[in-house]
Amino acid sequence: MKYTKPILAIFILFIVYVVYILFLSESKEISDFTKLGVDDNKNVDVRVYLAKDKPIQVDPVSNQTTFYIKDSNSKIYKVIGPADLPEGFHDAEIVIIRGHLHHDYFHASSIVKIE
Repeated sequence: MKYTKPILAIFILFIVYVVYILFLSESKEISDFTKLGVDDNKNVDVRVYLAKDKPIQVDPVSNQTTFYIKDSNSKIYKVIGPADLPEGFHDAEIVIIRGHLHHDYFHASSIVKIE
């Protein structure tokens, strides 16, 4: 009887930990764009490689940036996003961007994080 409360507390902590790992922790996997719906206007966060061999173009007139990314299948996608790039963006290996996929490009509403 005297061990019931500590065991119950440990069990509850374990359940909280599992829920955190499964649902709340940040994924380290590179996104697969074949799983995204084309022309679905719902914004999603994707973790992708920045295609360093392609140009990064900033257009101050339209206030947009065009750059290229690679998904987990090494397929290259054009991205049109905001002109204000985070510091160190050009040197980033991996970027996390929020947006949605169109037929010929990914529209990024924001750049969430660079790694």
